[in-house]
Amino acid sequence: MPVYVCRVADAKGGVGEFLREAASEESCLREVTEKHPYVLSIVELPAARADRMRRRRSRRVIQDLTDMLALTLASGLSLRDALEVAETVFARGEGNELVALLRERLSKGGSLTEALENAGAGFPRLYTGMVRVGERIGSLDQVFTQLSALLTMQKALRDRFSSALIYPVIVLGVAAASAVFIVAVLFPRLREIFGQLGPAAAGNVESLMNGLGTALTVVGIVLGILLALGAGMLAARRRGGRLAVRIDRFLLAIPLVSTFLGQREMLNFSFAMEALTAAGVGVEEALVEGAGVMTNLALAQEVRALRERLLGGERLSEAFAASELFPERIARWVAIGERVGHVEKVFGQLRAYYQREVDKWIDRLMALIEPALIAGLGILIIAFVVFFILPVFSLYGVML
Repeated sequence: MPVYVCRVADAKGGVGEFLREAASEESCLREVTEKHPYVLSIVELPAARADRMRRRRSRRVIQDLTDMLALTLASGLSLRDALEVAETVFARGEGNELVALLRERLSKGGSLTEALENAGAGFPRLYTGMVRVGERIGSLDQVFTQLSALLTMQKALRDRFSSALIYPVIVLGVAAASAVFIVAVLFPRLREIFGQLGPAAAGNVESLMNGLGTALTVVGIVLGILLALGAGMLAARRRGGRLAVRIDRFLLAIPLVSTFLGQREMLNFSFAMEALTAAGVGVEEALVEGAGVMTNLALAQEVRALRERLLGGERLSEAFAASELFPERIARWVAIGERVGHVEKVFGQLRAYYQREVDKWIDRLMALIEPALIAGLGILIIAFVVFFILPVFSLYGVML
C-alpha cells in the first residue's frame, strides 16, 4: 500500500509530521482530517524510500513490548518510566532500538501516537488508534491491556492456521519432488532400458512417456497460472486503489473462502468496536478505527460508508442492515444494543461469537486436510499405476 508523508498543524500553531499508509491520496486525506483538522500537505513517498523509512517491526517485538507496557502501566508506572523499564529488559536488538526511538520522540515533546506512527511499519492501524484514544482520555493502562489481549488472540489464530498448513505443505512438497524425480531420472532410465529391446519397444515407451510428460506439463502450467494470478492479485492489493478493493470484494464472493475470511474480519472488527466503545469512544469515531483493523479493503470501505450513513441520521443497526457485506446477525444484535442502551456489550457478545466460529473453522480445516490429501494422493498414485506402470510392464512382458 502507498505511504504518504503527512504534515499537520494544531490549534496552537505547532507543526507535526508523520507517515501513513492508505489506499490512495484521497483516502489518506480523509483519514488524516478526521484526527487533524489542519492538514498542510500530503506527499506520496517513492516505493524504495518508503521501504527504507518504514522498517517493518517484527510481530514478536511488538507483542513483547505491548505485554511489557500493559504490565508496567497497570502497576502504576508512568509512560516514561514504563519505557525506561522496557529499555532495560530489551538490552539489545530490535526491541531496544524501538524503545529507544519511542523515548527519543517523547523527550522531544511528541505524543506516543506520533512516535508509533514514525517508528516503522508493523503496528496495526487499530493499535495506534487505540493509543491515541488512551492518551486523550488518560487510560493508557487499560488500552495496553486490551491491545495485549488483541495481539495474543491474533497470534493464537495465526499459530493455529499455520499448524494446519504444515502437513499439507510437506505432502505437496514430497509430491512435487517425486514428479521431478520421475521426469529427470526415471524417464531417461526407461528410455535406455527399452531402447535395447528394439525400435518398436522404444517407440511405444516413448509414446507412453510423452503422454505422461504432457499431463505433468499441463498440471505444471495450470499451477503456474494460478500462482501467477495469486501473485498478481497480491501485488495489486499492496498497491491499493480501486483494483485492490475489487479484488477483496471478489474474495468475499467465493464460497467457503468468503465465510472464513468474513468471520475472521468480523472477529477483528467486533473486538475493536468492543474495546473502543468500552473506553468511552463514540461509535462514529470507533468506526473510523474499526475500519483500520479490517484487512479486507472492501469491508474497510463499507465501514467508512456505514459511518457516513450514521452521520447522515441513520441508526447504526439500520446502516448495518442495509449493507450487503455485513451479516444480518450484526444488525440484529446492534438493534438490541440500541434498544437497551449498551452497544458496547453487544460488540462483546459478537466478538465472543465470532471467536468461537473462527475456532470451529480452523478445527474443521485441520480435520479435513489430512483425509483430503490422502484421497487426492491416492487418486494420483492409482492413475499413475494404471496409465503408466501397468502399460510399461505389459509392454515389457510382450517384448520378452
